[in-house]
Amino acid sequence: MTESAAAGPSAASDRRSLLLLALVGLIWGSAYPVIRYGIVLGASPVAFAAARYGITAIAFLGIAAASSVRRPARRALAVSALLGIPLVGVYGLLLYLGESTTSGNLAAILIGVTPLLTALFALPLLPGETLHRWGYLGLAVGFVGVFVLVFPPAGITLASSLWGPVEVVGASAGFAIGSVLLRRTRPEGETFWGVSVQFASATGLLAVLLPVLEPRASLPLSGGVLLSLGYLVALPSVAGYTLYFFLHHRVGPGRANVVAYVNPIAALAIGTLVFAEPFYWWELLGFALVVLGLTLLTQLGRARGPGSRGA
Repeated sequence: MTESAAAGPSAASDRRSLLLLALVGLIWGSAYPVIRYGIVLGASPVAFAAARYGITAIAFLGIAAASSVRRPARRALAVSALLGIPLVGVYGLLLYLGESTTSGNLAAILIGVTPLLTALFALPLLPGETLHRWGYLGLAVGFVGVFVLVFPPAGITLASSLWGPVEVVGASAGFAIGSVLLRRTRPEGETFWGVSVQFASATGLLAVLLPVLEPRASLPLSGGVLLSLGYLVALPSVAGYTLYFFLHHRVGPGRANVVAYVNPIAALAIGTLVFAEPFYWWELLGFALVVLGLTLLTQLGRARGPGSRGA
């Protein structure tokens, strides 16, 4: 067999993996306008997030039990539970609260800063993490993009409240910190058992905060809200995470950042065309700066593959 013939299947496999990663980005990107849609139909943010994460925890528990992966020890599950607080709980809490005053389009673009925040938090927390000057330039450019989106000039209104975009950026920070702690405590990665426990602990956090943040919580059993909830559980949560974890180990964290590029594009397209969300050209400026920063960081900054995020 010639060298080129041997390389053929590998190249084809790489293309399939990249196409599947793009599919994950499309699935995750679609979640942001769907979340906004459910909230607009009357679902209060914290109750909506708690319902989604609780059902997702049960779904992943079933997947884990049906798999051949041995259930981890109690200590390992306890670590997963702790990691689930920032990774899923804080992320979901702030994302859903932010989307009560922010479009799904804008939320998806702001979530795109997650790999930049992950790289920033990794510097003091992970041994051997370094950035060259291109990496620092990428961080600076990306954060400028966030600034122009959170604080647009007079005459441009991207959100009905300043707190919405700030909360979405806080969601990114919560996941970024959690992913760095995950890499520090569990470099081999997480299992379906651990993912189930993460979603369960996040649900517990939201349940505790629910009476404080939403004394009159609402989750209407209307067709639109139930359809949104079912979609978020089945596709972005279960299908999206399962496919991403599989591909992440095959292609490595660097190529897995393809998801970070596709996420906001999918959200913009679906939010604008399907849900008639408002679209502002100013959002493209912020998106371009975030993408440029991410490209400088991952391609020239020699970071060790900061993570991405789904909704």
